[in-house]
Amino acid sequence: MKHPKLRFVEKVSHAHTKLTASDRKIADYLLRTYPAGLLENASSIARALDVNVSTVSRFFPKIGYRSIRSAHRELKDGLDFLIASPLTRSQARPRPTPDGRGLFQEVLRLDTRNIQDTFRDVSFADVRKLMLLLRDRTRSVYFFGPRKHHSLCYYAFIQLSGIRENVVLAPTDNYFVADLLARLRARDVLWLFDFRRYPRLSGKVAEYGAEAGAAIVLFTDSALAPLVPYADLTFTVATRGVSWFDSYTAGVALINALLAEYVRRAGNSARERYAIRERLFRHFEIFAGRGALRGGPERREVETLLPAQGQRGPAGVRDAQSPA
Repeated sequence: MKHPKLRFVEKVSHAHTKLTASDRKIADYLLRTYPAGLLENASSIARALDVNVSTVSRFFPKIGYRSIRSAHRELKDGLDFLIASPLTRSQARPRPTPDGRGLFQEVLRLDTRNIQDTFRDVSFADVRKLMLLLRDRTRSVYFFGPRKHHSLCYYAFIQLSGIRENVVLAPTDNYFVADLLARLRARDVLWLFDFRRYPRLSGKVAEYGAEAGAAIVLFTDSALAPLVPYADLTFTVATRGVSWFDSYTAGVALINALLAEYVRRAGNSARERYAIRERLFRHFEIFAGRGALRGGPERREVETLLPAQGQRGPAGVRDAQSPA
């Protein structure tokens, strides 16, 4: 289902050539105040713009509605879609193909479109602002995303924590998130993931983060999402899917792009952080070695975790041979 604001913008754009100066004034007002302005009655809009009520009433048929009431009804249906159970959402079924691949082809088509739409709408001014926040190593970065959104949240957390210090994954239990957010300071970064059906706990976390003075970064699926007013930076992710459930493929792609940009800008600090993690992976034998990949017995490769003499290791411990 297309975002309700996009549908309204398209209606205004298609009718642009037949709109009068007063009509354009109404269109500009409704776009600037969307969605609240579109929920007003004709008299309220007329008073706000100092135009006749009849001018407002005639405006809506010009852009393709039967009346202002039908515009209200379309907006309400769009808002209901954002909070509805997946079982109530009607999705078009892909046309069957002889080899039974129709569903898979439709998933590929929609995910490709989701990525294209998401990247098209990225504000590179916001990307630059996010990079400034992340490169400020005096700021801690807290990640929070409940339910299905936690998958995106955890992916972003685990990747960024490998190349930056002071990255924290907030738990999604009410009690434990309260304990953790008690550490949140002004100027820290609170990175939220909030997609329909918009869990209430996310709103409480955003509200506290704003009061604490944190910089709030939001990944969401709609400009109408309830956390948008709290966010300093908002990245909107297209999530169309072929089943009852939305797709987060475009969200993963956007995270990859932002992380790549951070690595490019952070330079040696990101590389040094990642190198420490790689040494620890080998020390604790986290991953399979060459022997396992060849099907033979593994041979442990011993490597010191401590750097050269006189330097501090990853935990700040001096080499045993270095002077105290």
